[in-house]
Amino acid sequence: MLDRLLDRAGLLSRVVVWIGGALLLFAAVMTTIDVLLRKFLNWSFGGADEIGGYLFAVATAFAMAHAMLTRTHVRIDALYGILPARVQTVLDLLAFLLLGGFLAMLTERAFQVWWSSYESSSVSVTPLVTPLAIPQGFWFAGYVFFMIVFVLVLLRLAVAVFQRDWAKIDALVGARSIDEELEEELHHAEAEIAREHAQLERERGDGHQPGHQLGHMPDASSSARGDDDPKNGNKGA
Repeated sequence: MLDRLLDRAGLLSRVVVWIGGALLLFAAVMTTIDVLLRKFLNWSFGGADEIGGYLFAVATAFAMAHAMLTRTHVRIDALYGILPARVQTVLDLLAFLLLGGFLAMLTERAFQVWWSSYESSSVSVTPLVTPLAIPQGFWFAGYVFFMIVFVLVLLRLAVAVFQRDWAKIDALVGARSIDEELEEELHHAEAEIAREHAQLERERGDGHQPGHQLGHMPDASSSARGDDDPKNGNKGA
């Protein structure tokens, strides 16, 4: 049950990360256009930096759950690799709990900020006059999403600790080893090569298919000339 929920949470987090990436790309394009307009036309539509800041905050908040599930948070492991396996497991659990505690405080603070803006109908002191409760609401939702996923992982960890399933604990919260990172990069590279190879084969097939079909069609003039060809052992009438 928990594994199924974690799989669905992982799928949802990937979708959210893709959406966040699209939002950041949109912010970058918008900022670039604004800079070019200022440079060459001495005009600006305004608000690009403000909207970009909102999008960056929302995308970052929603991306944290995916980073936790894929174990891509930054960890200082200078001495971690030389410690015994059981000590590593204890440190992994401690780091996970500290991360959750820290994000719980951030979530509570984000709620206070959003609620204060909502109650007072606060707006940004900019030409856009943005109601702050809107971007702050999405920002707070990102933290809530992280905490939901954190609770799911915490429950699964409790089951793994009770069962003494050390491999599962390492898979959930263990620091990624160099071998794991290399394996993942190789997997991505192989998938990309396979995709490009398949695309190349499709392009070759599309480009040679008509000629290939024509190559099997008999040519009357060639057949007539072939009758007179000495190599065929025949002579024309």
